[in-house]
Amino acid sequence: AALNYFMKDVTNFIVQGTQRQTINNVIDPTTGQPAIYTVSQRVNGPDATVDGFEFAWQHVFGDSGFGFNANITIVDTNRPYDRNDISQSGFAVTGLADSANFVGFYDKNDFEVRVAANWRDEYLLQFGQNQNNSEFGAEPTFVNSSLQIDVTTSYQLTEQLNVFFEALNVTNETLSTHGRYDNQLLDVFAYGRRYTLGVRFRM
Repeated sequence: AALNYFMKDVTNFIVQGTQRQTINNVIDPTTGQPAIYTVSQRVNGPDATVDGFEFAWQHVFGDSGFGFNANITIVDTNRPYDRNDISQSGFAVTGLADSANFVGFYDKNDFEVRVAANWRDEYLLQFGQNQNNSEFGAEPTFVNSSLQIDVTTSYQLTEQLNVFFEALNVTNETLSTHGRYDNQLLDVFAYGRRYTLGVRFRM
């Protein structure tokens, strides 16, 4: 087992920035004043610090063939997203989430089976929401937490021939996004289960 602490100072994040500005002195005919446009573009964000803990544990139960690998990562940043800050100029680290992985396995007498569970907590994806196939405004988009379970198995028939079967997303997990608040559902992605049966031949 191992427990690690990490800290990273990151500069020049590429983020989606939004600001209101005039363009080429275009006049708003309703006011006679320069028209104000909301412009979204990629910009360099402020510096940020990311730190956290990672715990990893690997164990084999004697010569039984059974064992497991497990790890969990807990992360934090000095630039978290504040849901109560509705200003368009706010900055927060995107893509940051706690995560955990567990793999239980049996590997003995030319037969192997692995069951893997991969979990990731909710995280901020971007500023701006995709609506009608276009990015809209500076409201946040969050990806909901997800848990995917995969199963793989194989049997070594000969030194050259191996038969395998793979089942991905066996629980038919969906991925979804929401806006500033949890009840503002934006998108749901259903990738379904995927199965693969095959043979490997090694010369």
